[in-house]
Amino acid sequence: MLCGNSIGHAVWEQVDKGLEAMGQAPLTGLNVVEISMYVQGPIAGEILASLGAEVIKIEPVGSQDPWRTFAGIYGVELDQEDADWVFAHMNRGKQCIAVDITSDDGRPIFHALIKEADVFVSNLRGQALVEMGADADTLMALNPRLVYARGAGFGFVGDLAGDPCQDTVGMAYSGFMDMVSTTDEPHYPPGALSDVATGTNLASAILAGLVKRGISGEGSVVGTSQVQTMMWLQTLGIGFAANLNKRMARFDLEKAASPLLSIYPTSDGWISIGAVSDGQWRLVAETMEMGHLLDDERFSTLGQLIENTADAVPLLTDRFREESTGHWWGLFRKAGIWVSPVNRYDELATDPHVLENNYVVGYPDGSVGVPVPFDVDSFTGMRTTASAYGEDTDAVLTRLGYDETSLVDLRATGTIW
Repeated sequence: MLCGNSIGHAVWEQVDKGLEAMGQAPLTGLNVVEISMYVQGPIAGEILASLGAEVIKIEPVGSQDPWRTFAGIYGVELDQEDADWVFAHMNRGKQCIAVDITSDDGRPIFHALIKEADVFVSNLRGQALVEMGADADTLMALNPRLVYARGAGFGFVGDLAGDPCQDTVGMAYSGFMDMVSTTDEPHYPPGALSDVATGTNLASAILAGLVKRGISGEGSVVGTSQVQTMMWLQTLGIGFAANLNKRMARFDLEKAASPLLSIYPTSDGWISIGAVSDGQWRLVAETMEMGHLLDDERFSTLGQLIENTADAVPLLTDRFREESTGHWWGLFRKAGIWVSPVNRYDELATDPHVLENNYVVGYPDGSVGVPVPFDVDSFTGMRTTASAYGEDTDAVLTRLGYDETSLVDLRATGTIW
């Protein structure tokens, strides 16, 4: 992960070019207060920070975000340096302060931050926010122009609204584990996909709330949930089931729903192909020097090809195996066919196209990672580091008007860390 390895060197050859291309950060001047942990909420705040917002992340005194000290996840053991990278990946560019906002001395600090904020973002459960005085009614009474954003698990209403939920649970309840499985046995893809997707949706909801405020002058409550987000990702499949009472076929290499929406082994890897019209099928056949199949009644049209998938797949498989992935990719690209090699994700950090587009970038702390996926004009995102626990407490409170004596007193009472 660090720049001392080949991946880091490859990334850093590109990072200066990306930094030079940056323009004005689109969210410069926007103030955000964040109380969140783990992935979903921090991802939303990270997106805003990457776009130039000032994000102040509040952590409880004596109870830092758990990601700071994780020992391992998804089969990856983490030492402290590794855990620092994981935390940084979701919290870069934020000012991290440690304040007990439920205490008599801490509450005024929190309220002062909210009064000057444009956005409040959290992924804590509703009851926890009420208990700490950070619910929507309380905060919007302090600041009617506030965009109050909350990421949930199951949702905001109903019997499940208050239940705990994270990535695993969200993907299970939403049907995603069923959708992505190739069999009737559910499949759990690692990587906190539900958390990341929900945090990204939450950031989009925040931006919509800011647009609304710009028009009406009033704040709003915005949000999304893990179940809602993962169902949105499956909108086609759920729509088929709900409206047509039909289910999309599970993906099967040997029994694909269409031979031209599939993956094939080559002599040295795999290639993915997508073709959905007769014209595209003709291009595929001619490019593969299999034009004779078009004279076979079973394969004369795409519709016939799909009806005879069981006969077509072995023929295509044998042909694909004769050449390399690079060979087929070059021919298909030249012909204008939808195609791609099936990349291994651990190879992407050195992929020339990925680097040229800054899909993986280097950071000043020596790590590399996937940046926030938004470009605005020439601005491609902030390249910053993450603050240590409580690192920015004094600076933020000094800006609010607290002097050195006050800070000492607050620290002595456990109000700040």
